[in-house]
Amino acid sequence: MYTPSLSRSARRGFTLIELLVVIAIIAILIGLLLPAVQKVREAAARTQCVNNLHQIGIAAHNFHDSRGRFPAAINIPGEENFGWPAAPDPGRWYGLHMALFPYYEQDNLRRELVDNVVNPQYVNCKGTDSVGAQVVKILICPADGAMPNPPVGQYGVYSFGLSSYGGCSGTSATTTSGNQSLKNGMFFMNSSVRITDVTDGTTNVLLFGERSRRNLQATSSSEALGGWAWANVFAQEDNTMNSSQPMEGVEFHTLNQFGSQHNGGAISNFTFADGSVKPLSKSISIVIFQRLSVRDSGKVKDASAY
Repeated sequence: MYTPSLSRSARRGFTLIELLVVIAIIAILIGLLLPAVQKVREAAARTQCVNNLHQIGIAAHNFHDSRGRFPAAINIPGEENFGWPAAPDPGRWYGLHMALFPYYEQDNLRRELVDNVVNPQYVNCKGTDSVGAQVVKILICPADGAMPNPPVGQYGVYSFGLSSYGGCSGTSATTTSGNQSLKNGMFFMNSSVRITDVTDGTTNVLLFGERSRRNLQATSSSEALGGWAWANVFAQEDNTMNSSQPMEGVEFHTLNQFGSQHNGGAISNFTFADGSVKPLSKSISIVIFQRLSVRDSGKVKDASAY
């Protein structure tokens, strides 16, 4: 029986050189594609971060509309004996984010939290399944690659849901002594700042900002936690940051510093007191940065400088 032979072209396979060329072309295409994918991811993370800060800013203004003031960084009764104002909400212990929960659809979570005992974080945060260890998505910046997964921190046997965002407490370094604080930001211990107190103009004053967990280091009063349920005299640094130091998102820094991992740590997003969200460069002049952190400095704040 006659069987027709295959043509030379049909029998011929790829040579080694041809395979190597194809592989090289694929590698080049992947090399070109990966930066584009990374840029898309970074842009998406920035967009989500901006949206988070915008929603938190809206919540703060809704709180103000309801209560006639912005919430305190930490509401702690009895601190008037240490140079702070009296607690605006007597008999309650809670932090800034807890105060805002009802204003960005976390009212059910807020209702579960105990806030009428001293140091209530020990009540709310006993274990990873506790209410204070809940992850609140709006409080997490997706660009923070150093955030644990899930974003829950540990302090001894206690577990805390973490936050990438905090209020601006002004230019003073974080302290438990009210006599050592200028109290010139929007949020500090037992603060009750009103819009009318922002005499520098709401477009020129920082309300909220973000911090990075990359290379975050503990201090004598901090375990580098940043938990939203922490509500004792040391918890201002969990709920606020300040401009006593420049922004930092890459090098070693403390819980009290603003910063991010956007653009390799080059920028950080901020909510201003008018509710707008803008990026600020890490290289911003510390003088300008501090002026933006103060609600009533009386100093000129040139928008072209930031």
